[in-house]
Amino acid sequence: MKKVLLLLVLALVVFVMWKASSTKLDLGFMQGKTEVVRRGDLSIPITGTGEIEPKSRSEIKPEASGEVVEITVEAGQMVNANELIIRLDPEDEQRNVTRSTNEVARAKAALDQAELRYEQSKTAALAKLDAQITSIAAQLVEARFKLNKTKDLYKRDFADEDALIQLQSRFDQLRANSNGLQADRQQAEIQIELARRDVILAEKTLESAETSLGDAEERLRETEIRAPIDGMISELSAEVGEVVQGGRTTFTGGTKLAVVADISDMYVRTEVSDADIGAVLWLAPPEARPGGVTLAEELEAGEIPLMVSTAGVGDKINAVGTPVKIMVDSFRDESFEGLIERIYPEPEKVQNIVTYLVDIKVTSPNRKKLALVLGMQADVEFTAQAVENAILIPHDAIRRGPDGNLGVWVEKKVEGSPTPQRQFVKCRFGLDNGLHAELLEGEGITEGTVVYTKLPVSLKDDDDDEDDM
Repeated sequence: MKKVLLLLVLALVVFVMWKASSTKLDLGFMQGKTEVVRRGDLSIPITGTGEIEPKSRSEIKPEASGEVVEITVEAGQMVNANELIIRLDPEDEQRNVTRSTNEVARAKAALDQAELRYEQSKTAALAKLDAQITSIAAQLVEARFKLNKTKDLYKRDFADEDALIQLQSRFDQLRANSNGLQADRQQAEIQIELARRDVILAEKTLESAETSLGDAEERLRETEIRAPIDGMISELSAEVGEVVQGGRTTFTGGTKLAVVADISDMYVRTEVSDADIGAVLWLAPPEARPGGVTLAEELEAGEIPLMVSTAGVGDKINAVGTPVKIMVDSFRDESFEGLIERIYPEPEKVQNIVTYLVDIKVTSPNRKKLALVLGMQADVEFTAQAVENAILIPHDAIRRGPDGNLGVWVEKKVEGSPTPQRQFVKCRFGLDNGLHAELLEGEGITEGTVVYTKLPVSLKDDDDDEDDM
């Protein structure tokens, strides 16, 4: 039994030795990885999301009320300004015109009567009173003369008392009549003023009736609803047979029938976080910033620089007016460009997240394609930091050296040695987009230098893994 076990163990050892001799051990995981340093452009974008918008939207609500009897367009159709798009049944508005016409005629008749009463009170009544007052005045003069003469004769006993009493009575009566006529004249003047005011009231009533007639005629014309601008029917909510309410008869301004979008220019309204808005302000032309050119000139006169959220931007590029990159899922293989046209000063706050609205005018030749996908979400990239023709170091190659400084490990060929050696070079880096970093300073590192992105296992120190960036 022992011999059998011994033979089995020997056979197993022989098998293992044979298998090991026929199999090549893969030690690739112990090999390091390298990459060649190159020159290129590097940018760090600020991203945002927004919606594709037309230049403007004109919402169509009718002034007239009635049943929709004809719709001449379809959603998505291009229309010209003043082109007929919807027709309403004019019967109701025609009745309103007839009613308003009758009100105008009634108001005109009332005005004519008021004017006639006014003229009559000025001429007939007042003239008669004035004539009577003049006659009484003449009689008073005569009566006063006779009374005074009789009084003198009475004093000298040339006249009796009865004659004096009669003359005094007549004089008093004439004076009372004169006072009464003066009171009647004042009352007549009041009546004339009331008649004049009746004329004014009748004129205002006529004006109101004529205005109502004009509105009714306008609403009758509005039963033919026309496009207010050149554009595209982006929304059509009316249906034939639907009864709609006019804007003058409802608090809501009337039933929305359609929306015409002006697609002569296309925009993307995007949201930018408060952390990035400083750089976007720096990218925007002065007229697009809050306060416009006026505030920009005041800041410039006071030598007050804009607050930029990322360091070193001004030393890299002059990015004012730099095109904004726009990407839409519907056209993944195509890119669009635009310029910042307006930055809104008041932020949007949703659940403690603060963003600023930015309007971007699409300027690329293919911008009209976006009219096909109004309201769709678009991704936006603002190039806030960029550098051109820089020496780019792979991000995975950046490590801390034995002295704790940042740098890279490079290959160093040693004469007489079949394998290259490694050497750490202290470096200073600039922009870093997570894939590559801009090399600002590094002794001996130029385009074409080979750097380690992964150190060989045999060459790594015990603490390399811990210090890798």
